[in-house]
Amino acid sequence: MNDSSGLRDRLVGLLEEVHPDPALRIENGTSLIRSGAIDSLGLFRLALWIENETRTRLDLGSLDPSRDWDTVSDILDFVARHRIP
Repeated sequence: MNDSSGLRDRLVGLLEEVHPDPALRIENGTSLIRSGAIDSLGLFRLALWIENETRTRLDLGSLDPSRDWDTVSDILDFVARHRIP
């Protein structure tokens, strides 16, 4: 398993924990925030997960989660851009 698929699997696992509705199939383009699939606690857990994956502290005041983290693809792109090696 390469790192990007492992990262995606970890992300989807977290998203399934914060929104355990089995009817919601989480695909790369599934709207998570704009659709309300993730509540504020789920968004907080997502932010912590992103900080852990990027090894950085997020400035949440400068982010728009509905734009930056609405889909799995958006989140993976964000992590790739902000990750510290």
